[in-house]
Amino acid sequence: MRESMKGTGRARGWPMFLAGAGCGVLIGWAAPGLSAVDWRPIVPPLEQARLVIRTDAKGNGRFGAPRSGHRFHRGVDIEAPLGSPVRAIRSGTVIEIGSHRGLGRFIELEHRHQLDSLYAHLDTVAVSVGERVRQGQVIATVGKTGNARHPWITPHLHLEVHQGGSPIDPATLGLAFVEPAQESRDTHADGG
Repeated sequence: MRESMKGTGRARGWPMFLAGAGCGVLIGWAAPGLSAVDWRPIVPPLEQARLVIRTDAKGNGRFGAPRSGHRFHRGVDIEAPLGSPVRAIRSGTVIEIGSHRGLGRFIELEHRHQLDSLYAHLDTVAVSVGERVRQGQVIATVGKTGNARHPWITPHLHLEVHQGGSPIDPATLGLAFVEPAQESRDTHADGG
């Protein structure tokens, strides 16, 4: 009787071993991709309590604000101290790093679902073209490059989001922005 029980235990052990080994292989195969999973729809590009839209003597940083030459602002300008870390709003691949007369130093990321994001007026860049980045990963720091060099322009991050090649308001993805006048009212209401 004891002999038959030993054989039964071994027979039951093999399927469990194979199932465990299979799970281990599956986890090992999937683990590198888990870092690229967007656990939230979108994360703020800056670590600040409030994302304040730039409004200064040189213009308004709201999405769609009028620009010279019958143009409209294709992104949002978010006030931020120089050197602030800039984070990827979603996981993706760095498709371009460059310098542009108006945007200054910039990074463009490609995400899933025909979504791209562009971060401009940067000081330093912490990624390279072709690199996969995680949602929330630091990719750069805020600077004053391009047309943001003007002394009257408040330091800020210019963020553009494109869906299928067309600019969209980042607020439609879930980012909450505060107008400077509202920031002032909220600060005084809080006693600050």
